Amino acid sequence: MDLRKQFWDEIYKLTKKDEDIMVLVGDLGFSFFEPFQKKYPKQFINCGIAEQNMIGVASGLALAGKKPYCYSNAIFLASRANEQIRDDVCYNNLNVKLIGTGAAGFLGFSHNRLPYNEDKLLIGHFPNIKLIFPTNKTELRRAMEINGPAYIRI
Repeated sequence: MDLRKQFWDEIYKLTKKDEDIMVLVGDLGFSFFEPFQKKYPKQFINCGIAEQNMIGVASGLALAGKKPYCYSNAIFLASRANEQIRDDVCYNNLNVKLIGTGAAGFLGFSHNRLPYNEDKLLIGHFPNIKLIFPTNKTELRRAMEINGPAYIRI
């Protein structure tokens, strides 16, 4: 089940109640995030194709009391930003949510985390982080409300 639309529906609901929520994207998600960006421009940052930087920004926001959600392709998030996730988010036990989207195989091997679950293997052994693989909207919503570091693959 593709939970990307449900993620954006849920982040709208959460953001409406909580001005500390920040959404950071890795220059993807077009057709999903534009309405959010328009409605909450001060709570949205497109970090571009720079996942390492996105995690650094999210960590700083979390240290300042914000609640960042980093939305990017699962394998880019887990591999390109691996050290920053471990050192900045996990070791410091920061309240950062990593939202890894699954890429389709037609985009080529560099965009595809399947069939080996590389994203899970790359960050699953880090301290303090919860790995969550929701299968429906209810599980996704619960995962998004967890306090502390979490990797949520949708």
